[in-house]
Amino acid sequence: MSISFTNETERSFLTCRGTNLEINLDSVELDKVRKAEHIHVTGYAGSINHHKYLKFLKKVKELQKITVSFDVGWDSKEEWNQGIYELFYYIDVLFMNETEAIHYGRKNGAGDAIKDFSKYCGISVAKLGKKGAIAYLDGKLYEAAAYPVTAADTTGAGDSFNAGFIYGFLKGKNITECLKYGNGCGALSITELGGNTGFPAEDKLLEFIKEQEERQGGI
Repeated sequence: MSISFTNETERSFLTCRGTNLEINLDSVELDKVRKAEHIHVTGYAGSINHHKYLKFLKKVKELQKITVSFDVGWDSKEEWNQGIYELFYYIDVLFMNETEAIHYGRKNGAGDAIKDFSKYCGISVAKLGKKGAIAYLDGKLYEAAAYPVTAADTTGAGDSFNAGFIYGFLKGKNITECLKYGNGCGALSITELGGNTGFPAEDKLLEFIKEQEERQGGI
């Protein structure tokens, strides 16, 4: 259960984690993970659980043929542990928002940060909100503009972006298309109240992107 405190520039959460506190990476059954083609990992908390995440990601990569995406999430202690670079070697798609990328990368901008991250992981992605999203792979920059919508609730926009990008990734789309799918899911998710109420089905997502592209092309 979470209470959100927001103003025009910042958002904070007070959370009672309940039974989520019992979730432990050590309890993950790797035999079941082996059946997957892809897994998405989050919940990283810096030095508090760094070694557990490193151990887990190493074991997953030993299974082979499983791709891994990873969203760091906000560091509530604002430690921005540099040890996170140890995890990048085992990550195929790394997600951060703009602020997280700047803090973890110790850079002035998210672009410079994810360019550095991409030297160690696969695709490195930064979510930039109204400015869209960018990604680096093999030193090459990819960009996609945001889709303008009327926002009702931005809760869950980042996770929705992740889902859209991973959808494109698993469909074998190029990185620019993956960014567009991420932007599309993120945009539609904020048009409704709640973290996932506005999240689109595949047909709605593709229709929305097509409409947005046609509208932008006509400007």
